[in-house]
Formats: sequence, C-alpha cells, structure tokens
Amino acid sequence: MGAQSIGKPAQGYPGRVAIRRAVETARALGLDVAGFEVSPDGTIRVIDARIEQAKPQSLFDQLEAAGKI
Repeated sequence: MGAQSIGKPAQGYPGRVAIRRAVETARALGLDVAGFEVSPDGTIRVIDARIEQAKPQSLFDQLEAAGKI
C-alpha cells in the first residue's frame, strides 16, 4: 500500500468567486485595491494601493532625506 496523508485535506488555489468576494469586501471596507495574491493553500492576500512611506530611522537617513547631506 502507498503512503496516505492523514489530517488536513489538501487544498487548492481559491476559485474566482472567493477572489471576487475578497476584493469586493476589501473595497467595501475602504481599501484602494491594487491587486491580490493567491497561494496554493487557498490564501488570498489583497494588496492596498496606498503605501505608507517608512520614516527614516537613523540621523543619517533623516539628514539625507532633508537634503542636508
């Protein structure tokens, strides 16, 4: 006999309906949807178009951003 997987059943990529539902829900919550990612385990990640810029952490980065270096 061959090896059998016991436990969690294998999942596949999410379907079009699930993706559409996730994107519509994100838009209804006020996100500006730029795209989405799907994974073989069924995960759907919605990507927001509004990206916040990270603040400079070091003094050098702050001075460089201000144009003083």
